[in-house]
Amino acid sequence: MPEPTGYHDRRASDEVLARRELLVERILAELARAGLPAYRYPADMAWPAGVEVCNDPMREDMGGGIFLRWTASPELKRAVLGLPDGDLDDDAVYEALKSRPSADHPVVRHHAAVVKIMQTAIIGILCSAGLRAYDPEDEDAPTLVRVDVP
Repeated sequence: MPEPTGYHDRRASDEVLARRELLVERILAELARAGLPAYRYPADMAWPAGVEVCNDPMREDMGGGIFLRWTASPELKRAVLGLPDGDLDDDAVYEALKSRPSADHPVVRHHAAVVKIMQTAIIGILCSAGLRAYDPEDEDAPTLVRVDVP
């Protein structure tokens, strides 16, 4: 009996997933060789910094594949969100987010510049290592990097 959600029909084959997994290992190694911190999505820590590497298990025609993005330091992320240092309860987070910096604030512009510059650097590093890395031009995620399985 077919699965009612059709989810399994959208997953890449085991062979494709295994090839992607080998590529993820190579990506992590190449980024480490270049001196960039990198980790698999989902991270095993809160507020990680570095290159997030995600192996989306869906078929490519369903939006799956290998995607990377730069994640700034916790300090810069907190500044962009308007969150003070230290542990915050839910009420404090809510209050801080109500007054977070606007899109034209220097810290927000700086964060956007850093993430875009790192996207370019990640693409350059991986292409130099012989991989096909590029900007997938995703309007919803403008700083993603996609890496194709050879």
